[in-house]
Amino acid sequence: MKLLKSLLWMLVILPAFFINSCEKQLETEQEGILELGVFLDQMEGQLKSALEDSNSSDIITHYVIVSVVNENGDLVMDNEHLVLYNFGGHWVTKEIKLKVGLYELIKFFVVDPTGNVLLAAPVKDSPKAYLVDHPLPISFGIRKEQVTKVVPEVLAVFEEPPEAFGYVTFSYSVVKTLDFFIAVYINDPTYVAPIKFTDAKLTVIVDSLWMHSFKLEPRVNRIIVRDGYRVYLLVVEKEGFIPRKLEVSRDELLKTSPDNPLLVGLPVDNLHLLVLQPGPEEGKDAMISRSLPEENFGDHPFFEATSISPVTSDIQHKLTRSLIEWNLNQLPKSATIRKAIMTLYYPEIYILDTVLIDSFIMWTNGLTDLNDIPEKYPGALLQRIISPWEEYEVTWSKQPETTTENQVFIPMKYFIQDMTCVNCFAPPVSEVIDVTKLLTDMKSAGHNGMMLRLVNEEYPQWLQFRFTSSDFKLPKLWPKLEIYYTLPL
Repeated sequence: MKLLKSLLWMLVILPAFFINSCEKQLETEQEGILELGVFLDQMEGQLKSALEDSNSSDIITHYVIVSVVNENGDLVMDNEHLVLYNFGGHWVTKEIKLKVGLYELIKFFVVDPTGNVLLAAPVKDSPKAYLVDHPLPISFGIRKEQVTKVVPEVLAVFEEPPEAFGYVTFSYSVVKTLDFFIAVYINDPTYVAPIKFTDAKLTVIVDSLWMHSFKLEPRVNRIIVRDGYRVYLLVVEKEGFIPRKLEVSRDELLKTSPDNPLLVGLPVDNLHLLVLQPGPEEGKDAMISRSLPEENFGDHPFFEATSISPVTSDIQHKLTRSLIEWNLNQLPKSATIRKAIMTLYYPEIYILDTVLIDSFIMWTNGLTDLNDIPEKYPGALLQRIISPWEEYEVTWSKQPETTTENQVFIPMKYFIQDMTCVNCFAPPVSEVIDVTKLLTDMKSAGHNGMMLRLVNEEYPQWLQFRFTSSDFKLPKLWPKLEIYYTLPL
């Protein structure tokens, strides 16, 4: 019976022991951040001036040499060479990832590019230790996903020997560095100039001698690597794109600058194009009229948004909007939309004043924020429809809801008038509209199409945006949607 009780007790204790051990193991595998810093508040004279003056230069000139041991006494950082950065008079290193646990900082001094030790943190029981409140070693802990800041007290070295600070020798190797500049962009034929930079991961490899990875921002990045090698292998990676590998010579890297960076294009080799231009049978579009709120215009030949003021008091104000919905069933569910271009065609254009048109185009080129659009400016909007509707049932009274999120502004570029005149007719032209954000929203939130409406529907003058619909007589003028997309690799 005692043996049975002992076995039962072990069955209770052992699982708890293993669970606790697993939890502890998982915890130690987590990482936190160590940040080392130097304060200059108490420094005077040439040393402080030398460090502060380097902040005005684009060339990083000062470094720290650091050694750290874990709670078992194992070296996790052995004479690590870290760049110092100036943040408002506080000099700090980059963030250092360490596993969760307890550590000790056992070596810390600052060197200049020529290898001279400028500052050193004294070690306990050394001749200089009495001058600081907390000599080395300094204990610190790393917690999961938290930043631990350690700022050791340092003293100016001048011409004093290492023994005065508790070091047998200032043993370190000053590593020469090489700076170069790089930017990454997506090499996509759907993008128009100027090119837009993107974020990516850069890994610099020198055979089996040295390797390091950097996180690139969507801009020109300054990268610091070890110098002394003839050729560097650069590997640029971004999720959803084929990695680029480039062998670049040291001389080529040295020729780069902030104004002339190394440009790396990520090819969109798996780019696909879906073109939709349905006619009367497959196309889904309709016009709705406030003047005739209960009538349906599912076969209307124009995709329009108009506002016509009454000529006399007995003529009702006319106001129209239009709806269109694209069949996206041909777009793979796993597709990532890179670009979506919607082309609307004018049935006929009468240009009455070319100077006025030029002024409109020049004025609207600077408009990027909808908040900047004057309330009475003659323009139209494409808005995403967020509730279902039927082509031959929708009316003004039964129109679906829309959202202003990611709406697209279409400026008025031409004055259109239903009249015949000599030398004023222009061939049909198109309005090319970037609807990428609208299509992306539709793919994720549900597709019910778009609505065309005026920015100011109570515009005091006659205003008309009139394009052809899928019910227009000429197939080449039906609305067209081009979707550029990629598929998972």
